[in-house]
Amino acid sequence: MQKVSDILDRKYKGFGKVVRIRKLWAEIVGEVLNSHTEPVQLKGNTLLVLCDSPAWVQQMSILSLTLTQRIHEVGKVRVDRIEAKFGVKRAPEQKKRVRRTLRKPDIDPADVEKITNPGLREAVRKLLEG
Repeated sequence: MQKVSDILDRKYKGFGKVVRIRKLWAEIVGEVLNSHTEPVQLKGNTLLVLCDSPAWVQQMSILSLTLTQRIHEVGKVRVDRIEAKFGVKRAPEQKKRVRRTLRKPDIDPADVEKITNPGLREAVRKLLEG
C-alpha cells in the first residue's frame, strides 16, 4: 500500500520532502520558532516558510544558514535557501476545554442577615435564590 505523500511526491516534485520537513519542524527549529513558523513549500532547493509576524521573518533570515544545515542533518533533505514570508500560520491544535458549571454559593442564610449594607444584603439574597 502506498502513502498519499509518495503518490503526490511523484506528481509534485518535492512534496514528500516538505512532508518530512513539516513532521520534523519542531525538532529542527525548536519549540519557540516552531510556534511562529510553518514550512509550506519546496521550490527546487528553496524552502518557503510562513511566519506569523515580520519579526519572525527577520529571525528566519538571520538563522537561515543554520537552519538549512539542521534540515539536512535531521530531515535528510538538502535545502540551499530559506525564503521566509509574513503570512497566516495554521492554528495550533487546541486542547479540549473543560466546561465549568457554576454552583450556588454555600452561604448560610443566617449569615446573610448579618450583612449591614442593605444593597449588598439584597444582592447576596438574589444570588442565593438563583
